[in-house]
Amino acid sequence: MRSKASLNRLRKGNGGTILLAGRAEFIAAKKLNERGLRTLDLLAACLENKEIASELGVSGPLAAKIIRSVFLKLGVHRRMEAILRWKSLK
Repeated sequence: MRSKASLNRLRKGNGGTILLAGRAEFIAAKKLNERGLRTLDLLAACLENKEIASELGVSGPLAAKIIRSVFLKLGVHRRMEAILRWKSLK
């Protein structure tokens, strides 16, 4: 049997924010900005970092930093995880 504290940790997402069901609530809870949302759409379109950088009008290293930030906010480590998480919210 799991303890109450253990169950509460399971119910909570990254950073102690309770995961919410809808896309709008998720965006608000995770503080995804327009650039982050655009980056998720570009990741879902299977673009490479260089292409994402070009679409966002930023350098390659900055695009990589934006992608890492989005991954952190989504609580994922890989592109496919991010894409699946994002598509499940649409």
